[in-house]
Amino acid sequence: MREPHPVELPKTFVTRRDGHWYGRFRLRFTPVSPWPGLPTTFIRVRPGWRSLVEETLALVTAEMPRQNWPVQLLNQRIHGRTWEFDLGPPEDDYLCLDLLSDICYIDMRNLHRLIDLLAPAMEDAHFFVHSMGDGIDRWVDEVRVHDGRCSVARWPLADEAWIEFPALCAELADSRAGDEAFGRFVGLLSDR
Repeated sequence: MREPHPVELPKTFVTRRDGHWYGRFRLRFTPVSPWPGLPTTFIRVRPGWRSLVEETLALVTAEMPRQNWPVQLLNQRIHGRTWEFDLGPPEDDYLCLDLLSDICYIDMRNLHRLIDLLAPAMEDAHFFVHSMGDGIDRWVDEVRVHDGRCSVARWPLADEAWIEFPALCAELADSRAGDEAFGRFVGLLSDR
């Protein structure tokens, strides 16, 4: 049975390009919790942590200006109607993980690093990132944020991702049979 490999989260941002991590990604952020019915991953920011999130995002985008960061800080009152989400009170802030463009040129270690830096400000969440890249960058990452800490595990996909992904899901059907989060992930992705 294939198991995901734990991903060691980097301690700093990566500036050199490594073909195993840097690619022309078509990322799909598939939400699992706390709002599994939405097509985009929203993670609630803990009350009082908005300024830390703003500072972190500003520093990261200044330090890595040519990265296409698929992370936005949104507020229910300001962005809810435009982005078509209604998740809570008007004062609530959310990190939205979504690839707004068709492709994203990024080193995934940097995205893992950003999520890890923001984890203390996030409420608990569980989501998947499915890459349908153009080269050796086909994989499924399972990301968990729990008690302000982040963990990532990866299933690499061989061959063509659209062929290999159903094979992976079939292979995991028994070992993940009781895992509702994984079941919702497979269901949401198969609807696309």
